[in-house]
Amino acid sequence: MSPLPDEEMEPMAFSRLKQALTFSQTTSRAQLAELLAISPDIDGEVQAAAVLQAMGQADTESVDTKELYKWLCPDEEPRRAGSKSRSSKDVRRMSAILDRTELKSKTEEAVEEFHQIASELALEFRDRADDHPTGGISTAIEQLCVEKCLANCVFVGHDKTDLDSVAGAIGAAYLFDGTPCVAEKEDKLNGEIKYALQFAELTTPTFYDDLPGAATYDSSGKLHQICLVDHTEEKQMTPALRADPDKQKRIVGVIDHHAIAQNFYSEKPPFMDIRPWGSMSTIVAHCFTRSNKPMPKGVARILLCAILSDTLNLQSVTTTDADRMMVTMLAILGEVESPDELARRMFKAKTQWIVNLGPNEMVRGDQKDFESKGCRFGIAVLEVTDPSPVLGVADALIAELQVLKVEKGRQKDGTQDPTKELHCAFIFVVDVTKQESVLLLCGEKELALAKAAFPERPLYSAKPGMQLADLSIQNDETLMDVGPKVSRKAEFLPAFFAALADGFQI
Repeated sequence: MSPLPDEEMEPMAFSRLKQALTFSQTTSRAQLAELLAISPDIDGEVQAAAVLQAMGQADTESVDTKELYKWLCPDEEPRRAGSKSRSSKDVRRMSAILDRTELKSKTEEAVEEFHQIASELALEFRDRADDHPTGGISTAIEQLCVEKCLANCVFVGHDKTDLDSVAGAIGAAYLFDGTPCVAEKEDKLNGEIKYALQFAELTTPTFYDDLPGAATYDSSGKLHQICLVDHTEEKQMTPALRADPDKQKRIVGVIDHHAIAQNFYSEKPPFMDIRPWGSMSTIVAHCFTRSNKPMPKGVARILLCAILSDTLNLQSVTTTDADRMMVTMLAILGEVESPDELARRMFKAKTQWIVNLGPNEMVRGDQKDFESKGCRFGIAVLEVTDPSPVLGVADALIAELQVLKVEKGRQKDGTQDPTKELHCAFIFVVDVTKQESVLLLCGEKELALAKAAFPERPLYSAKPGMQLADLSIQNDETLMDVGPKVSRKAEFLPAFFAALADGFQI
């Protein structure tokens, strides 16, 4: 936790904190949390919870300020109502108490819980690096029956490239003796990916179209076999692979943590490792534990970054014990002292990149399409540490959503296919710090489906005073607060599917 401010060093922050400590009759949990959040680095809700827990009032929604003052300053008499705010000495005392009572983050809890077994696994990896093979017959069987079947494959993720698909390709290619590549050109990769690659001291894998043996024949006149990572949907494949008439022959492996696409098939039985974990990179890290290969520091770091990204620093509802265990092990192998701090830096890098994208790319970057009960809809997700810069261009984002719906029906020959257009287009803005989201709405259909999927959630204006000529809903119906939901796979998408399954009609 960052130290609370000093009156001389940070007068503005100190002034705000004093408001929280000014004597009054009662202080609610929400008020205490808001006023203790004096900077982006301090989570007011965590601070308030720590104070109330230390006072023995963890379940209360408000606290008597006399009791709060008595707890904070046990050797002093309570001040009268309206008396002077507390001094910087009092504030520093509060800081010291908070330091002793601060609640652990989800990542810190995981590291503490799984430290022993993760340390043993890390020691085993180091033994491998020192040419002391471990694992015995089970490891030999793993190498013979599993690892060789993906040797020399090209490992490629989806065309909406995220960190998990890049890291998973790198890790799997190293483990199975293949070649990693990315589904988009390097200049299209987001800031989080670039930060993680730099942190891991790894070069960006080659773009699929530029890799000999991937989209084009290699020097020996051959095309390599393919292992898909982090996807099975045909429409999410990198365009060159999607257009390959022989892709069903070439795809021999899949490593993923999503549901299998309805349209996925192959001509021969593929190798498949699909697990309901929070990150595909967790699966790759787990595969390493069954092999006899050492894990380089750079690979450990990039896999760690990917798991932290996909699970929102182990806070997403998709997080499993497997993710927590692998984060602990990878932090040891990658020599990362604070996974929490690493996650914060990654999220900050991604936020800066997103804000600089512009509305067109914001809507089309991390965007995926789905269909259920005759309804075609798209969901874009922006994960940021501060939603305000994104909502500052909400009018432009809403306009882009309207364009995107029609754009999806545009064919390569320039004709328009209405059956390919989207009925609804959504964009969720996820606050990764507060673990909550808002949903931008661009029309009547979106509003109706959102109300069915997230009943009784409040509506607001996405940007007060905005004017859009083609907007078919009221300004104060353009933003829905969906609350503490952050996962497209586990929360947003199931909510829409459930509404459609219950009979909602477009």
